[in-house]
Amino acid sequence: MTPSEPAPAVNRLRPAPGAPARSTAKGDVPDAVLDRYLVEGDLRGRAERFFRDHRAPAPMFRDRGGSLTSTQAYPDAVIDMLKIARHRGWERIQVSGDPAFRREVWIQAQSLGLEVHGHRPRDRDRQAAGIDRASSQKALQDPLAERLARAAVVVARLIPDPAIQTKLLEAAWARAGRARPTERDTTRDRERRR
Repeated sequence: MTPSEPAPAVNRLRPAPGAPARSTAKGDVPDAVLDRYLVEGDLRGRAERFFRDHRAPAPMFRDRGGSLTSTQAYPDAVIDMLKIARHRGWERIQVSGDPAFRREVWIQAQSLGLEVHGHRPRDRDRQAAGIDRASSQKALQDPLAERLARAAVVVARLIPDPAIQTKLLEAAWARAGRARPTERDTTRDRERRR
């Protein structure tokens, strides 16, 4: 970066004002995230800068304790930042920075069940997150069913084997104490909306 180039925008993710947070301690990071990055610590040895590989000149993101920052909107880095937020108990988060970063945070947070402030989703964002307008209205009526429906979208994208998908989703519905809706039930709901 030369003196004439502007500094990259700082994209920030932090607990929403007034929202409870179990932890804001720098370095409080799940092991699965630590294993994915080369990590540089601060003077006290706490994980602070997370690099993709040894050639990267700048970290993918930084842990500031009360916030996580990045200069990029890479989906892999965003999901890992959100995993850290969830690990720390940040159920409601405030996002700021460039629009691409805010959008990516909102989309990825939907699959983790985190509430995001600082981004107003458009229809395209909802589609990318696997949410349609009718289901967002339904979410107001039954948030648990909506959360399980989002989990089904994530499972379908990540698990290629239909038998394993079915087992995972049945276990999730059973854990929630509900019967899983059948394909016939979802078809009937779609026809009612028309």
